[in-house]
Amino acid sequence: MKRLRSSPPRSASRPTPGFVLVGVLIVVMLLSMIALSLMFRMRSEETAGATGSASEQGWATAMSGVREAMRLASAFQPGDTTWMDAPERFKDRVLYDDGGEEWRWTLYSANPEGGIRFGLTDEGSKLNLNAATTSMVSRLPGMKTSLTDALLDFVDADDVPRPEGAEQEYYNALPQPYRIANGPLSTVEQLLLVRGFTPAVVLGEDANRNFSLDPNEDDGDEREPPDDADGRLQPGLLPLLTVYSREPNTDRTGRRRFNLNTPDAALTDTNDLPPAFVAFVSELGASKSVVLDPAELLEATVTLKGADGQDRAVPTGVGKESLALVLDRFTGSAEAELVGRINVNTAPASVLQLVPGIDNALAENILSARRNLPAERRSSVAWIHIENLVEADRFREIAPFLTTRSLQYRFNVVGYGARSGKFRVLEAVIDVASPPARLVYLRDLTRLGLPFPIELEAEDGSAPSDAGASSGSGSAAQKIGNP
Repeated sequence: MKRLRSSPPRSASRPTPGFVLVGVLIVVMLLSMIALSLMFRMRSEETAGATGSASEQGWATAMSGVREAMRLASAFQPGDTTWMDAPERFKDRVLYDDGGEEWRWTLYSANPEGGIRFGLTDEGSKLNLNAATTSMVSRLPGMKTSLTDALLDFVDADDVPRPEGAEQEYYNALPQPYRIANGPLSTVEQLLLVRGFTPAVVLGEDANRNFSLDPNEDDGDEREPPDDADGRLQPGLLPLLTVYSREPNTDRTGRRRFNLNTPDAALTDTNDLPPAFVAFVSELGASKSVVLDPAELLEATVTLKGADGQDRAVPTGVGKESLALVLDRFTGSAEAELVGRINVNTAPASVLQLVPGIDNALAENILSARRNLPAERRSSVAWIHIENLVEADRFREIAPFLTTRSLQYRFNVVGYGARSGKFRVLEAVIDVASPPARLVYLRDLTRLGLPFPIELEAEDGSAPSDAGASSGSGSAAQKIGNP
C-alpha cells in the first residue's frame, strides 16, 4: 500500500521594497494629520479663550460706564440739563491699562437734531405708554386708528375688540400664537407684538441703532432696511416712547406733599404762603370739594359749600408769585408717586405737542425759551407761565401733564480696547427715583456693530488711527469687525 507523500509547504512571499515605503508614508501622513489636528485644536482653544476674555473685558468696561451714569444721575437736580451732552464726563473714559491693552468706555445717546451726543436721554422727555390718554397716543406721528385701537386692545383687561383693534382671538389665530399683555407694557419693544406695529413703525430706518444715517439706510429698497432714500434718518416711534417715567409725590426737599383733598388736615409752616391761599385750603377741607391738581388753582375762584350749606365763590389766592411754591408743596393725588409726566425742560417738540393744550407753535416757543433760562428758573413747571409763554387758563390745562424732574435715563455705552479694537455695546435704562439707583433694562447691541468710529492707538503709544463703524469698509473696520 502506497503511502501518500505530503507536499512540502510553500514559502511565504516577501513584500517588495516599494510596498513597504508606501505603507510608511501612509503612517507618517496619518500621524502628521493627527498632530496638525491637535495643534489646530489647541490654537482654536487659545484663540477662543483670548476672544472670550477680550469680550468679557469689553462687557466689564461698558458696565463701568453704566455704573458711573448711575452714580452721576443720583445727584442731578430739577432744571439741570448738563447731562444731556457732556463729553468730559462720558467720552473716551479710561478704565484701566494692563500694559498690553487700554480699556475705555464712551456713553452716548441720540441727538434729536441728528447723529449722537455724549450724554443721557431722560425717559421723562418721552410719552409714557402706560399713563398716556387715548388722545395723546392717537397724536403720535403716523398713528392710524387701526394702530391706536390695536394698542389699546393689547393693554386693556377685557376681550372686546375696538372697531379697528384686535384682542386675544386674533393672536390665537396666528401661525405662532401668543398671549397678549392685557395690562401695562414692561418695555417699549413689546410694541412689536401688537398687530400693525412692524419694525418699520417702531424702529424706523435705524437698523443698527447707531442714531446715524448709514448708506444702507438711505438707498430705498436696495439693501435692508427698507427706507425712503430722502437723506434723513426716520427713527420710528421708539425714541418718543417709554414705560419707565415716574417720580415720587414729594417736594424738592423730599417731604411728602400736602394732599389738598385730605379732609381735616391742617396746614403747618404757612409763613411763606399767601394768607388768601391758607384760608382757601381751610375752607376747601371743610367743603369736601376735590382738586385734581394744584395747577387748577392759578388765578382761580372756586365755588365751595360753606358750613351753612350755601355755595360761595372763594378765591384761591394763588398768583404768579406763589405758583412755583404751591406746585412744589401741594398735590391733588393720594398716590405715592406720579407716573408719566413729561419733562417740559427736555422733551422735544414732537413729544410736547402730544400734551392736550400744547400745539406745535407753543411747543417750539417752549424749546426756544428754555435754552436761555438758568437751571434754577427751570426747576418748576411754573416758568412757562412766569415767562409769559401761556396765560393762566392754558397753564391750568397743560401743567398737570408736565414736570421738571428726570429720574430715569436711557443710554448706550461702548466698552472697547484702544489698541485691539475689541468692543461690546450695551443699551441701558437706569432709575434713580429712590435710592439706591437701579438698573431696570439692559440689552447687548454688540451684534449690530460698532456705532461710530473710535481712535485706535498703537501698542507703542504712537499716533492713533481711526477705526470705522462695522457698516463701513476698509482695513480699520475689518480689524474690529468681529468683536
